[in-house]
Amino acid sequence: MIKLRNKKKKIKITVCPVCGSTNIKKVSAFSGWLLPEEYICLDCGYRGPIVAEIEVDDNETEEDKSD
Repeated sequence: MIKLRNKKKKIKITVCPVCGSTNIKKVSAFSGWLLPEEYICLDCGYRGPIVAEIEVDDNETEEDKSD
């Protein structure tokens, strides 16, 4: 008998370090390429090079969508 292991996919989500929002993006297309990386939070207005990155199981994100 062969048991198949479910491989859980890990997804990295970028999070604002101030308010915890996931509504964050890079300031420009050149950020991280020609310029140092800089992010902006569209919810609280945070702007800076530091963001939090969390790993979430793919199954958790699907459950959140169904609620």
